[in-house]
Amino acid sequence: DVVGKDFDLYVTGHSLGGGLANLFAFKAAQLKAKDDESVKYLPKKITALTFASPTVGNDDYNKEFQYLEKKGNLRHIRIANEGDVVPTNNIIPPVSLAFKGNSKLYTQNGVNLLLYPDKEVEVGYRATKPTWSQFGTSILTNHKLTEYIKRVELPANKKVYQQTVEELYNAAGDFTN
Repeated sequence: DVVGKDFDLYVTGHSLGGGLANLFAFKAAQLKAKDDESVKYLPKKITALTFASPTVGNDDYNKEFQYLEKKGNLRHIRIANEGDVVPTNNIIPPVSLAFKGNSKLYTQNGVNLLLYPDKEVEVGYRATKPTWSQFGTSILTNHKLTEYIKRVELPANKKVYQQTVEELYNAAGDFTN
């Protein structure tokens, strides 16, 4: 029972679970912004924290996403490894043959923490990468949760994780592009 209790809501997932976390957080925040009865006990702000999430929304989705961010109803911290092809768009053959539709139409949203194997995390807003830019010798390894944990735990990244979600949003810059 959450009636009358103050709490934060964080939704998280890896890979497809990250995509679903993005979609759930978006829908819950959208309903909350409309004062929908179904979410009356949820907090005003919904935060998604995703790892290796594929792109899930087109430009119209992203415009609504940014509107909810500006209103303070929605936050998304999206963590991606350099060299991971899953959190990209513009998927090229032969991988694109497994998908229906044009992946170029999809874009990332939220604040991106781009993790490197040997240097400090890069913080930016959206920062969608094309698939071809992420190809290398360790494509499958770079998508594994164990590789994400290894990179998250790099000592060079410690100061970034001491920031709040709002501080990360401020550091990422303008989220209206």
